[in-house]
Amino acid sequence: MGSLSTHTAPHYRTGIKAQVSRHLRRASASGVVGPLLVLAVLFVVYVVVRPAVVYLPQFNTMANGGAGLAIAAAGGAVVILIGGFDLSVGAVISLVNVIVATRITDSVGSELTMIGLAILIGAGAGLINGLLVTFLQIPSIVATLAMSFFGGGAALLVLAQPGGSVPSGFVSAFTGNVGNAIPASVILLLLISIVWLLIKRTGFGLGLYAVGGEVNAAVSNGVKVRQVQIMAYSLAGALYGVAAIFLTAQTSSGDPRIGQPMLLNVFAAIVIGGVLLGGGKGDLVGAIIGAYILYVVTDVLFALGVSSFYSAILNGVLLLMAVVVTALPSVRKWQWLQNRSRPPVSMVDEADAARGASR
Repeated sequence: MGSLSTHTAPHYRTGIKAQVSRHLRRASASGVVGPLLVLAVLFVVYVVVRPAVVYLPQFNTMANGGAGLAIAAAGGAVVILIGGFDLSVGAVISLVNVIVATRITDSVGSELTMIGLAILIGAGAGLINGLLVTFLQIPSIVATLAMSFFGGGAALLVLAQPGGSVPSGFVSAFTGNVGNAIPASVILLLLISIVWLLIKRTGFGLGLYAVGGEVNAAVSNGVKVRQVQIMAYSLAGALYGVAAIFLTAQTSSGDPRIGQPMLLNVFAAIVIGGVLLGGGKGDLVGAIIGAYILYVVTDVLFALGVSSFYSAILNGVLLLMAVVVTALPSVRKWQWLQNRSRPPVSMVDEADAARGASR
């Protein structure tokens, strides 16, 4: 028995190392590692500036502060992965927010109904976007911009100015702590991340990356491009609905313009999170991390008494750095292809010599 354990232990350790190495390579390929390291460094700075963040009440505040943007960015990242753009995120969030805030009552049945309705409204808006893009061949920017105008106008029809009310139980369910230990927002984000990791292993998940990488190659490999695109927009809309539910609980009211400031921040979070704007590369988890990078940067500068103007400037610098980092592999690949297609110097010299001799 002793000899058996002696021989198997090194193999066991080697197997664990191989698994860890494989998971690290996958995380690195998804673009999550870089943003995660940036967030870790920022969190250390955050702890130095706000030591109370290590305690549950302040940590809950931080988790809730970035959750709405993080969920919305996760939705936007789905569309970016297939090479599209979704400008309707803010309007869909506003529409769902005012409907929930003006219709919800203090009962479990009403609250569950509103959660389901919010997701359905968001998914429905995404479905319309997907149909416009796929069947009518309308560019995604134009189609989603039209939905943005429609959703924003509909939100104002439902509620012309901030108002409505949300039951306290609904508020605590999304913004409170579970078991006085973990913020509910963290659990919600973990659930979204787990569902996404499962989706990535399905045909739909693989199709997202295939369509975003190269549509013609995806078609030749049997990917149903239209179906993938429609499902992507629908999933994005459903996540916008979840983001609206959280923001409704967080603000305890409705506001027809609550989603307007989110559009640019959503795209910034997506890019900072390592998602390639051209599609085919990135991860929803990275977009979530990117949202918290933006939040922590803003809050740290606020704690230091720095003007909000500098916060916007720093966010712009982070965005440019993220774009450069995500673009570097493509630039290197293009240079490598050019070098491969270029004939060796010796062949060029021989060709010149042959032409000179023929003259």
